[in-house]
Amino acid sequence: MKQNQIIAVIFSLFFNILFSNLYSQDLENEMFFNKNKIDYKFEQNAKIEKFFNKNSIDSIKIILRSENDSTFSVFIKNNLNKTLKLNPQDSSLYLIQEALDKNGKWNPIEFWAYSDCGNSYDNFLDFKNNQILHLTTNRYNGNFKTKVRVKLLMNKKNYYSNSITGKINALKFKKSTWYFQIKEMFYPEKSEKEAENEMFLNTNL
Repeated sequence: MKQNQIIAVIFSLFFNILFSNLYSQDLENEMFFNKNKIDYKFEQNAKIEKFFNKNSIDSIKIILRSENDSTFSVFIKNNLNKTLKLNPQDSSLYLIQEALDKNGKWNPIEFWAYSDCGNSYDNFLDFKNNQILHLTTNRYNGNFKTKVRVKLLMNKKNYYSNSITGKINALKFKKSTWYFQIKEMFYPEKSEKEAENEMFLNTNL
């Protein structure tokens, strides 16, 4: 392994240890990065397929469902007539949560943190036509009642789920210290708008 690869691995390990220790402390109170996980043991069945409208014209259809007070289930169906070659990051898809603010506007309450370690991208996934993927992501709590949805970046496009009523801390609408630390670490040369496009998974269209 080359020296620069070793440095990247060490940095990635340090990054993961640091944020995993602090993640639970700031999860409910501040804007933090999304940590969804693909359920590789999920088996598609008729019950799950009923969640989806057979006549849906959405090329990628997303269903958001509440599992419990701390977990959302996200079901994603490929309605394209082709297989998508996905490259998950650490067994996660590229998505964040958004919520309606007090003015009724959708805004991010999470950001995405790309990994710069090559080991994070070693498992390709074939997402076949009519296949449904399942993943889980955090459900937040707080004193601000609102609507929540997930935003997915896939196939170079943004896709959105249905919305679910939930409660969050209103501070999650505000860019946190964590956001600016990640921005400074990975996007020091980018403008604020360019960094937003990366961290909020915008397609720049």
